Amino acid sequence: MSEGGYDTVFCNAKVVTLDPGMPDASLVAVRDGRVALVSRLEMQEGLKGKAGRIVDCAGRTLIPGFVDAHCHLVAYAENLISLSLSPRNGIRSVSDIREKIRDACARASPGEWVRGKSYNEFYLSEKRHPNRRDLDRVAPSNPVKLTHRSGHAHVLNSLALEKAGIGDETGDPPGGMIDRDPDTGLPTGLLFGMGGYLSGRIPGLDEAGIENGLKRANEKLLSCGITSVQDASSCNGLKQWQKYESWKQRGLFAPGLSMMLGLRAFADFNEKDYVTRVPDGELKLGAVKIVVNRVTGSLDPGSEELGKIIASIHTKGFQAAIHAVEEPVIAACVAGLARALRLGPEADARHRIEHCSVCRPGLLRKMADLGIMAVTQPAFLNYEGDRYLETVRAGDLENLYPVGAMLENGVGTGFGSDFPVADPNPWVGISAAVTRRTETGRRMPGPCIDLKQALAMHIYGGAAANFEERVRGSVRSGKKADLVLLNRDPFSVPPCEIKDIRAVMTVLGGKIVWPDK
Repeated sequence: MSEGGYDTVFCNAKVVTLDPGMPDASLVAVRDGRVALVSRLEMQEGLKGKAGRIVDCAGRTLIPGFVDAHCHLVAYAENLISLSLSPRNGIRSVSDIREKIRDACARASPGEWVRGKSYNEFYLSEKRHPNRRDLDRVAPSNPVKLTHRSGHAHVLNSLALEKAGIGDETGDPPGGMIDRDPDTGLPTGLLFGMGGYLSGRIPGLDEAGIENGLKRANEKLLSCGITSVQDASSCNGLKQWQKYESWKQRGLFAPGLSMMLGLRAFADFNEKDYVTRVPDGELKLGAVKIVVNRVTGSLDPGSEELGKIIASIHTKGFQAAIHAVEEPVIAACVAGLARALRLGPEADARHRIEHCSVCRPGLLRKMADLGIMAVTQPAFLNYEGDRYLETVRAGDLENLYPVGAMLENGVGTGFGSDFPVADPNPWVGISAAVTRRTETGRRMPGPCIDLKQALAMHIYGGAAANFEERVRGSVRSGKKADLVLLNRDPFSVPPCEIKDIRAVMTVLGGKIVWPDK
């Protein structure tokens, strides 16, 4: 850097700042990892002498870095090194799954675990989940665990069931369900809502394997222009925090990282344990994650217990992030949050509903009145929209991932991808919010939002969901210099081509981190 000057100046750009005070600019100057100057003026000779490096953006669009407000980093790393059973990899039938498992077992040693990820029964010709018998035919000597695209269902073969301690007489664990053959009553191998149960009984991948996947995840996220993520895994605790700190210190993961705390870890929380040596706030503790569902048909946890959990989180000064998909579940969560907010004076608790998948305007207005944010995934309208059109009640379709209604009713909203459930590419979610089109081009009912609003939800809204809007989320003097240069101007392309936009450069703290020079 020149004395008294700037480390880097990005000039000749079409800057979309997302800062209402200066919504557009042509030049951004960076000093010590922060934005030092945003200007509409072209590069001047006097400024050239003050810049350590000048990056000519050649008239391309420059935006703030994307914030993925809901993801699962370790699961994504595992997915990248596991057997992919996604329909995007040509898996069209249970037979295709069996062949993939057969091939994997042929490469594995007897007794070695075989894992497959992202199968989707809707796109299988049989229109059903695989079962233990399907897997036993091709894997008699290897325990096999398949994970559904949602992450909320798993299929185990007989050997894996045995190793997980699930027998013919095993009862359903709290919040989970063991699918059973209607004729014999025996487990079919299909398990719902039992991810946490299995994680304590099935060995995870070795550390070297996970770190290999993490490196690939890091490259993928940077190539998408994602400069900050919020890990929403409900099993997070001190062990995971220490692992994340190690990864950050060793440079294995570049984007900013916020880790939500699981309920079990929250119960044992000691602030001293979570002090980090990672500089500049690039690793921070986020909200406390609660998972609320109706896998067994009734609310889990029940309304009374849920209220106590929320109250405990709120009165201790933490933000709650509540997994809630269906409207009755969301309504119960909002009611619990309303009661908790009456207990304390916190003016901006900014509690969150994660997913908020089916929600009508009346409930959204209650959320807005209480200052509850929604962190949602409109990309699912693209990836799963064709399935929704065939399986979701017609009256619910317009209220499915209702980002337009969220905006109309004043709900603060941030976007996440929920990777590995979906691809992290932010442009898919932005495109879906703008068009409400499925992957095959079918129109989903419900109001759309404009491109600027969708960008703001995936950038500023994501930062605000994590109380980081003062340091991320827009290009403004004093904020982190997290920037993305695009191959096309998103405001000049047809709406149907928005999801094809790509990053050509990602800047993190003023440094070009992708492509890797």
